[in-house]
Amino acid sequence: MMPRPVLAAVLLLSLAACARRSAAPAPRLEPESPLAGAGEVVQTGEASWYGGDFHGRLTADGEVYDMHKLTAAHPDLPFHTLLEVENLENGRRVLVRVNDRGPFLKGRIIDLSLKAAQRLGMAETGTARVRLRLLRRGQAAPAPAEPGLAPPAEPLPEPETPALAAAGCFVQAGAFASRENAEDRLLTVEEALPGTGFRIVAEDGLYKVVSPPLEPAGACAEALRRLAAFGLPAFVRSAPPQDGG
Repeated sequence: MMPRPVLAAVLLLSLAACARRSAAPAPRLEPESPLAGAGEVVQTGEASWYGGDFHGRLTADGEVYDMHKLTAAHPDLPFHTLLEVENLENGRRVLVRVNDRGPFLKGRIIDLSLKAAQRLGMAETGTARVRLRLLRRGQAAPAPAEPGLAPPAEPLPEPETPALAAAGCFVQAGAFASRENAEDRLLTVEEALPGTGFRIVAEDGLYKVVSPPLEPAGACAEALRRLAAFGLPAFVRSAPPQDGG
């Protein structure tokens, strides 16, 4: 039988070892924080995409899934979160909005729309290793008046006559050397301001995303506010765009 002083010493050493193991931090599965702020990386992992079989069905937030828009499914990020997705295999990037839940396969971190997958050059391969960067964390939004559209609090008036071109103001939401990048921005602008009529014009050697003439001037200020809520830079221009074709 072990003497009592020796037995007590063994027990104390054992308890100390257990305390050290329990105090050690648990290993992190990913280096990025799910509570990242704007501009920070949220996750890195494998992305997939979903298309035809789900096109036209309702997403988890009640919209109609359109595989030709820049949207995505994520397991737990809030709906309407904006993410920059970077394909780590080729460096291509795209901006998507979370409006669905998924993917449901182990090891996948995001399910992209067909359009987003095409922009990233992964539509053919089906999957790619990506990095997700948070641009805007989603917030609760009012129920849309139509499936797939998130209407503004007050409708922005659309021009009824050419006379508005002389009096109205214009909002420019981006200028790009690549038309493909301008098309991506236009899709995101349409998410923020559905039905407003933004279009791409070729001007000064760039592809610019510009609104139709908006009246009254307060409509332009409201458009800027809503675009800013989506993390989209924009400004008011008084002159109509000179579309170079």
